[in-house]
Amino acid sequence: MASSQPTRTQLWLGLTRPRTLLSGLSAVLVAIFYAAFIGPIDPLRTALLLVVAISAQIGSNIANDLIDFKKGADTEERTGPLRPLSKGLLTEGEVRRALYISLFVFLASGITLVALTSWWLLLVGLAVGLGIFAYSGGPYPLSYHGLGDLAVLIFFGWVPVVTSFFILRGTIADPVLWHLATAIGLASVNILIVNNYRDVDEDRKAGKRTLIVRMGRDFAPRFYLTCGLLSMGFLYPIYSFWGMLLMLPYVVVFSMTHRQLQESEGSELNKALGATARNVFFLALLIGAMLLLRA
Repeated sequence: MASSQPTRTQLWLGLTRPRTLLSGLSAVLVAIFYAAFIGPIDPLRTALLLVVAISAQIGSNIANDLIDFKKGADTEERTGPLRPLSKGLLTEGEVRRALYISLFVFLASGITLVALTSWWLLLVGLAVGLGIFAYSGGPYPLSYHGLGDLAVLIFFGWVPVVTSFFILRGTIADPVLWHLATAIGLASVNILIVNNYRDVDEDRKAGKRTLIVRMGRDFAPRFYLTCGLLSMGFLYPIYSFWGMLLMLPYVVVFSMTHRQLQESEGSELNKALGATARNVFFLALLIGAMLLLRA
């Protein structure tokens, strides 16, 4: 009989949480699309931005797993995707090395961007690095005190979109830019909402006071809907007649995912989690298409 034990490749891929990479890429793609809408962009800086986005997301995911493991937040009752560290399938040393590698790639590509752009980006890189650890670690872990949603808006919306746009265009004084950053950030918050909705019972037992734990399970679908509608609303500066038609498929898939969230529990919510991550990526592509229509 074939073993159901995951392969090493599957374990390492699971550690990176591939679904969340779509969210990490989406913010940078929005900045690239808007910068290209305004004028020509540098291909080297564009490629480095994508590397920074992917490595930062992977590092954040690994750090979160490592810190939750140390705090005992990942238990046998957990209904989410397999976490190799908590199951003993990867050692703590192996996971730490993976974290160091991802952070090295992040720093190397980030420092190259600093050399090409401006020294003050070092401060942004430092803030992102601190944010990775402050999310689940440190004296006041954000995700344990109901501030994870705000952290996602900042680090998956405002920071990556605005910083990436500055690297490509040299300015952040653009109101449309901030609308786009807020829109994709709010869409990304919904990924965390589904995750925390799924894990609410385990989080409560582990003392992880997420917003869903504080406000109750019924709050999650309403919060999800609110963030989704606000996200679409913040795109109004780039709407056109044809652009609004393009948004109709997104409205449909968003509504389907919201219904799936309302009707699912436990491990069934993993499907809603994956769908929400895809929705964020879909929205980023739609923003690019709407900008193209206005070019």
